[in-house]
Amino acid sequence: MGGTGLFQTLGRIAATRRNSLLCAVVLALGCATRLYHIGSMPYWLDEVTTVHRSSLSFGAMVHDSLVAHHLPSYFWIASLSGAYGLGESVLRLPSAIFGGATAAMLYIIGMRAGGWKAGLVAGLLMALSPLQVQYGQEARSYTFVMLMMAMGLWGLVEIARDPRAATLPFRSPGARLFPWVIYTLGTLGALQVLSTAFFWLISANVAAIAVGLDPAVDRRRFWWRWGIAQAIILGLTLPWFMAMAVATRGNMGSGTDWVPAMTLHSFTSTLGSLYFMRISRLISFHLFPVVVPGFGALLLAFGLLGVVYLRRAGGQRRLASVAPTMLYALLAVAIVPPLLILLISIGKPLWMPRYLLWSAVPFFVFVGLGVAVLPGRWLPLSTVTAIALLASVNLVPYYQSETKPRWDLASRDLVNILEPGDMILVPDRGPITIMNFFLARDGQSIPDDLWTRDIFKAAVHVQDGGRVWVVEGKVGQADHTPPKSYNAILAPLGSPIAVLPEGDLITFKLFDRSPDESLIAQGDAAPRL
Repeated sequence: MGGTGLFQTLGRIAATRRNSLLCAVVLALGCATRLYHIGSMPYWLDEVTTVHRSSLSFGAMVHDSLVAHHLPSYFWIASLSGAYGLGESVLRLPSAIFGGATAAMLYIIGMRAGGWKAGLVAGLLMALSPLQVQYGQEARSYTFVMLMMAMGLWGLVEIARDPRAATLPFRSPGARLFPWVIYTLGTLGALQVLSTAFFWLISANVAAIAVGLDPAVDRRRFWWRWGIAQAIILGLTLPWFMAMAVATRGNMGSGTDWVPAMTLHSFTSTLGSLYFMRISRLISFHLFPVVVPGFGALLLAFGLLGVVYLRRAGGQRRLASVAPTMLYALLAVAIVPPLLILLISIGKPLWMPRYLLWSAVPFFVFVGLGVAVLPGRWLPLSTVTAIALLASVNLVPYYQSETKPRWDLASRDLVNILEPGDMILVPDRGPITIMNFFLARDGQSIPDDLWTRDIFKAAVHVQDGGRVWVVEGKVGQADHTPPKSYNAILAPLGSPIAVLPEGDLITFKLFDRSPDESLIAQGDAAPRL
């Protein structure tokens, strides 16, 4: 008995050291993939908002956040980073760290659900996912809220893993307070960052039903503790949203009015980047060519394998720590958020990668569980190695992809090619705002009298012998003027004599010959830009 106890103790120590080492490796890898080339792409419109808000006083920052339907917590953290400079690398640093920490958190969740191999696969996928890396290089709050929700999921997994211990009196032997604290703090933290965390809160409450029905649970005590946790979370969260309602004058629903209507393309593109590890362009629904054919399908197969094996008794013998309660809880948090967003998007568009980013977390856990239940010793290990290598190869082209519009280069090139008397025509103020942001770094700007949105003013300028530069390109994720409509509006200018691309997403068109006078004669009856 003494020898057996010694071996058990040594085994626990070895497992603890192994888990600590692997968690540290995943953390380092997650941070490294996000810090590498973190400043290679310029800010885009949303990030410029972060730059502006981080420069405000605390009170002004809180007010500006609430008016814009945002919570101020992330912007306060960004302001601390911004004290060391407002360049891309510095201001994006918190997001990179939060993203790396989320990968480490996934290792912990997967390990607790199905062993170290499940945790390693889940953590590696989070560390190497192109979409997750891209948001980790974004001066926005999405990786922060993901870290907090992952923390909440960790607590929920611990509760579902041993519901009896989670509902014992706290002074009893084997009772566990820790899962309740972690769940509450994580969920509360998420709701202090982004309102989309309410989807996590809803899914967690659905998962709680599965836990509450577990035959080993003390149902009265479970629901009492669960109710206290929800009361703490909502009690400390709702005041912020009441303040937001006041700041927006009750117009709370307008914060997502910019989201484009869901199409088949946007639907499949989002799924491709979220679950199938496709490299995408953050500012649009564009998917870059497949890097590793079949890799996404392989992950989906392992994810389904994880579900199937957890459902069957054989799978539960291999993963003794996982009860049916765990399966139902994980399924709830995996399915409920995307399903709710999909249903809402039928009436009010909300289907965007940024709002679905969290859904990858439980999916990666299921993939890890699918690998962990493979038979034998070497097959799971070789599969973990293969997934790590394929994910690494799949990520490499991301760093050479133009994932954001190069308004930094466009602004510099435009002022260099402008001649005295030239006019700039834009569809809205967005291109001027973003170009002036970058020009301000060199003490330059595009003055208001140099640009216009009036197509007929531009046409008259060309007819009088002047030159007009039309600037086309995406500034944000919403297309105010679709390309086809844009080209139709430009008809009074005639045909451009030069078309100059600025990367993949921005184009300059030069007009300097007499336009179609019959179109000019229509005057204000035709549309304006």
